[in-house]
Amino acid sequence: MAMKRAHTSIIFLFAGLLALGGCVTPQTPLKQAVLDKAADEMRLSLPQDEVSGVLASGFYSISERALSDVDVRSLGLEGMRGLATIDPEIGIEEKDGVIEVRYGDEFVKAVVEPLAHDSESWSDAVYEVVQALWVHSPDLAATNAERIYEAVFDASLSNLDIFSRYAGKNEAEGHRDRREGFGGLGMTIKKIDERFMVSRVAHDGPAFKAGVKKGDIIIRVNDIPVVAKGYLEVSALLRGKIQTEVTLQIERPDTGVVQKLFVWRELVIPQTVWSSFEDGIMNIRLSGFNERTLGNLSQDVQDYALMHGQRFKGIVLDLRNNPGGLLKRAVQVADLFVAGGRIISTQGRHPDSFETYEADNLDVSQGRPIVVLLNGKSASASEIVAAALQDRARAVVVGSSSYGKGTVQSVQRLPNDGEITVTWSRLIAPSGYAFHGLGVRPSVCTSGIDGNKARGPALWEVDGKDLRKNWQTVGIEDRKGRKILRQSCAPDRRKKRIDSEIARNIILDPGLYQRFMGFTTIATVAQ
Repeated sequence: MAMKRAHTSIIFLFAGLLALGGCVTPQTPLKQAVLDKAADEMRLSLPQDEVSGVLASGFYSISERALSDVDVRSLGLEGMRGLATIDPEIGIEEKDGVIEVRYGDEFVKAVVEPLAHDSESWSDAVYEVVQALWVHSPDLAATNAERIYEAVFDASLSNLDIFSRYAGKNEAEGHRDRREGFGGLGMTIKKIDERFMVSRVAHDGPAFKAGVKKGDIIIRVNDIPVVAKGYLEVSALLRGKIQTEVTLQIERPDTGVVQKLFVWRELVIPQTVWSSFEDGIMNIRLSGFNERTLGNLSQDVQDYALMHGQRFKGIVLDLRNNPGGLLKRAVQVADLFVAGGRIISTQGRHPDSFETYEADNLDVSQGRPIVVLLNGKSASASEIVAAALQDRARAVVVGSSSYGKGTVQSVQRLPNDGEITVTWSRLIAPSGYAFHGLGVRPSVCTSGIDGNKARGPALWEVDGKDLRKNWQTVGIEDRKGRKILRQSCAPDRRKKRIDSEIARNIILDPGLYQRFMGFTTIATVAQ
């Protein structure tokens, strides 16, 4: 790398002599040879077919699927300007269909603009700009393709919403693991004083079956010492293809015994469902929505119903701090408790973004009362569930207004195994309102209430018919109106005990539950 930087510096000195006052002077054979060699080196480290292919795929996905109308031209221009995040001396100016490329005060090259919607030509144009700057910018010449993708796509997406983003190969693999699962051992590790301790073992996972216990210290993985290694490095050693073997050398701290265990990797999907049963109430906490959520939740509800029968009074579904997950999994969770009718619909710019999701006629909870807990960190898929159960008069919602992420993202895999995530549709609740930037409004608002009280305070009702109507009819572009409505039950990011206490009181008092279910106005907590 040091030799490459030195070579680049020499090229930079030569290149600096080539332009004066914006005019390019003829190049001597020696200078031209140096420039040609540098260009050849760039083509080897950044093959045009590879780089242009990734950029073209990304530009096309964004322009076709984004919720707001955006052409490839604006993506390409902003992407070129994004190269300045690698080297601030890089400048891009567009005038009369010509792109002027500069390095500092020096004119480098003029590139004719391609057609506005031609993603392949614009990706080639970006490559041409990188190639022209390669001999001028030491920082650019020292970078790699992934850093260029990041700079270009981050800039291209900067004028869209905060949920549209680019993820490189490693980050994208992590996202896919959380969505789809990965080949792993079903255990969690944490680093303590340069050593790695097993902090959790899934009871049905491969590590548990092989004899790994919570508190074990991992010494070696496949005969590779892990002491003093980085967390990501050790995690990578533990993960791998499904049905491959991992050899662990572990130490039991309580006995000092060191032993070798053989574990077979299995498909591991993170747990998202935790449930318990107390005083006739099933308490369910959902931390997200993935491929296991529906099956685990459905099974838990059916098991408790079978075990407790008439003693099973109702369900508290805790969605606080739940950031969301897969759209279809959220729809399926809502469908567990809703017997027929609309759950959610989506609307966007692309024809494929228009979807309507309907429930079947089965209710796994058999009509038992449900209270949903929300807070300001309940987002996306958790808001889908809350809105569906509330609008279909299937649950009382308690807490504060939710986060207000009422949009759906489309994820497109790129040729480099990275991902482009683009917001492409809005979520529409069954009653017809879009909750993006607004959130789901609880029927019982505890926003700002101290959470240290042992029991929930008395509830009182206010005439909130106009508030509910305005909540469901306020326009998506009426940001001021939506903000005012949202502050009527301001988002509270805390997980407060009072929410659970109120939920418990509502379920154990059938009259109170029915009053809220039949009460179409808003209730709040006396302060």
